[in-house]
Amino acid sequence: MIVELLEDFGYESDRFEISWVSSAEPDKFVKAVTDMTNRIKRLGPINSQNADAA
Repeated sequence: MIVELLEDFGYESDRFEISWVSSAEPDKFVKAVTDMTNRIKRLGPINSQNADAA
């Protein structure tokens, strides 16, 4: 549902992800955060015209 809302407002669905990570899995947490950070950097800034619609 969140992905559909993002797309309705003109945002890439790649800007959202849920990762299930236990507190006993620090390496998995670091990987999830690093991957998401790299993905957002690759996507670049949100188009200000799209942000105004939200």
